[in-house]
Amino acid sequence: MKINKKGTAQRILIPLLLVSILCGIFIVQRLWARGDTYTSLRIFNKILKDVEENYVDEVDTDSLIRGAINGMLGSLKDPHTQYLTKEEYEQLRVTTEGEFGGIGAQIGTREDKIVIISPLEGTPAYRAGLLPGDHIIMVDSIPTKGKSVDVVVKQIRGTPGTKVLLTIQREGIPEPFNVEITRAIIKLEAVPYYGMVTKEIGYIYLASFSKTADTEFKTGLDSLFHWGAKKIIFDLRGNSGGLLQEGIAIAEFFLTQNKDIVTTKGRIEPPRTFKSQKSYQYGDFPMVTLVDGGSASASEIVAGALQDWDRSLIIGTNTFGKGSVQNVIPLEDGGALKLTTARWYTPSGRCIDKPFALEETSTVSISKIDTSKKNVYITLNLKRKVYGNGGITPDIVIEPRKLTKLETDIWIKGYYFDFAVHYTNTHKDIPKDFIVDDKMLDYFATYLKEKKKMDFTPAQFDSAKTGIAERIKQEITLNLFGRKEYYRLRVQTDPLIQKAVELLKEVNSQKELFRALK
Repeated sequence: MKINKKGTAQRILIPLLLVSILCGIFIVQRLWARGDTYTSLRIFNKILKDVEENYVDEVDTDSLIRGAINGMLGSLKDPHTQYLTKEEYEQLRVTTEGEFGGIGAQIGTREDKIVIISPLEGTPAYRAGLLPGDHIIMVDSIPTKGKSVDVVVKQIRGTPGTKVLLTIQREGIPEPFNVEITRAIIKLEAVPYYGMVTKEIGYIYLASFSKTADTEFKTGLDSLFHWGAKKIIFDLRGNSGGLLQEGIAIAEFFLTQNKDIVTTKGRIEPPRTFKSQKSYQYGDFPMVTLVDGGSASASEIVAGALQDWDRSLIIGTNTFGKGSVQNVIPLEDGGALKLTTARWYTPSGRCIDKPFALEETSTVSISKIDTSKKNVYITLNLKRKVYGNGGITPDIVIEPRKLTKLETDIWIKGYYFDFAVHYTNTHKDIPKDFIVDDKMLDYFATYLKEKKKMDFTPAQFDSAKTGIAERIKQEITLNLFGRKEYYRLRVQTDPLIQKAVELLKEVNSQKELFRALK
């Protein structure tokens, strides 16, 4: 058999030429695109140079460049893609790591003063005797007047084992005094409270998805079941998220092995599905999960997985709708770029990410559930209808009580806190079971009018008495008896928790709980 070498060579050469031409076109297009980018950068550089050299006033070049960076990222209309300064990056690290070197006190501002909001139990601040309402006049003999909370916090934090000197002004004590405190490693609790609500119903509150969340959560669950819990209330309200792996780990406590938890889909990387790997022996106990508009990110991953697998009844209000993945890229100036690279989808296929208005970076308000066919999804076990369009829509929507204008004003201005500090300094030996009676309410009304110069009618105060009494009770309890006692009180009076108890007390299985909805 003869081989036609010329024909074979032609058959090989022509495809090679085609590939070369196509690759050439592709390469040229890439170069053109890159050329456009370089042209734009040259224009930017010229504008920057002209502004530096010729603008009427002196300019801060760093501020100009940061403004340009923020403007570029702002054009994406994505509030989760951000340039982080060194300080902001450090705060993000503290949030996700759950620990830092400091004294262990929550600090805020009241009437332009830097004050202690609450010392955390067991920390150097707590052992040093700092109290809510203490005004920090100086840190290491440097006045705090006119400084922001962030600046003062940075002064107080430092290497564990080193000392910091605080100068304190306390109500009821005429002269300021110094308190020297040795810094320590402060660990922020991911699970600040768990306890029994009834003989059979346990409650656990997860505040964040920091790196210790799964360990703390397991300790809480184990304790609840040891104390006799047969049903669980899982509180995710106000939990803005954290680490993805911790969200997956928390979901694993309630799902059997090899169940989809969340899928990420982006422009560059192929879709990736995260499944439950661990198996726990807690059983299929009845469970209610609480969510609200502050439940975001990893909270929505967990709530969405539990809802899609019919593992928990979800009650409360629509969650935030932060369903995107951010990669944090460190930069040479000590800051970082937080860049959205993918979106999250629940096991039933719902996109958690809520759409953003084209002209602004605030989330689109969705007050009504979209029940159109395109927005309906089906759960994976009981084949129930659930809804998409961003965030997690609860199985039972329960709106919180709306505050009156007077209650809102008192809350925003921090006057409940101020009153608790004042009242506990002037009234000693208050027992844990104290009652906010009419006498205390009248005292509070007088305090608001005379000390805070608030203007309101007796009718306005009377219409808000129940809510005001509840907040006074909580603030004084936190001030005198600490955070654990505060949470214990809140659990007893929280309407959503009471609704969860009502739903759980009549059932013995999760299926019974869902059947009760019909």
